[in-house]
Amino acid sequence: MNAIQFWYNGKFKLLICIFISLNSTLSYATDGRHYRNSAQRAPKNQSSVLSRQTQHSKALPTSTWDEIWRGVNSSFDLPLAEVTDQDGPWYQGFSGNIALNYPLRESVIAANPSNNVGGTEGINQNISATLKYNPIGNWFATITFAHYLDGKLQQPWEPDYTYVFGYSDWRPYTLSLIYSNYGGNRFSPEKGEKSTHFNRGTWSLGWKFPVPFSWIRWASGFDDASMGCELGFNYTPEYFDLATTSYKSSHRTFQLGCKYTITGNWYVNASFFYYPTSGQKQPWNPDFTYGFGYFDWRPFTWTLQYNNYSGNRFPWNPDSPDTGRFKDGALMLAWSWAF
Repeated sequence: MNAIQFWYNGKFKLLICIFISLNSTLSYATDGRHYRNSAQRAPKNQSSVLSRQTQHSKALPTSTWDEIWRGVNSSFDLPLAEVTDQDGPWYQGFSGNIALNYPLRESVIAANPSNNVGGTEGINQNISATLKYNPIGNWFATITFAHYLDGKLQQPWEPDYTYVFGYSDWRPYTLSLIYSNYGGNRFSPEKGEKSTHFNRGTWSLGWKFPVPFSWIRWASGFDDASMGCELGFNYTPEYFDLATTSYKSSHRTFQLGCKYTITGNWYVNASFFYYPTSGQKQPWNPDFTYGFGYFDWRPFTWTLQYNNYSGNRFPWNPDSPDTGRFKDGALMLAWSWAF
């Protein structure tokens, strides 16, 4: 009980906020087998994390520090009254989407002489269905199922399902803590393999904040333009190292991600990464990621996005072969729903 009380103590939360502000944040691919073709990674989080809080960037509160304190202090709340007062149907709190994911680059499966299977190539389209549940407040759990239209093109690192859970509040100045596993999870793993490797998922601690409209006015062609950002720290207990072709421990990244809403629901976003231990950076780990499109967070609406999570490199860093190009990204058309 003492540990729980300490976690919810306001001074401790403020220390977390200051720590995040002084460093920077969030996470990405760590297992090469799973992420070598990371263009097909589900892009929902990147678009939704900052979707609504950007609307608050035009007018900062009278006391920004008071607003920061309120945001941090309200993080990880457990509003138990929501449970006791809930009088809706049992399925209240469920939401999700159905999406068509279309990579721009063809997948290539090499021939396997040992079993007389020939090589094949093609666009590895897949249909995904996401189910999200909010049991209380901003605590959530999400699972996404993927069906590849041509099963022969599914790569070992491309999952049958992914899962995410944790706490994420869309409001500015709030903290988030999320676990995500986008690895090559399988419903029917090969002999000797597991359905999923929990330690190869990533824990992300983040802090959201709006960008004042006065800072972006010069680049804004519309009065309703806005911008929100998130600082984050990502930790993966176990990751694949290409140089040694083995698994190693404690992959860490810092990340700054921002979403700029051009007007209405049209946006562009980008995330920038820093690897405190440079030797942990793999060819598929990006220096930055980016995306753009039309995103509506409300249920029963359509979303169209382009996202590129491949091994993009800054000009001063050497390129990684066969990654980091525009064609290594993917399109996604999705329809959302909620109860």
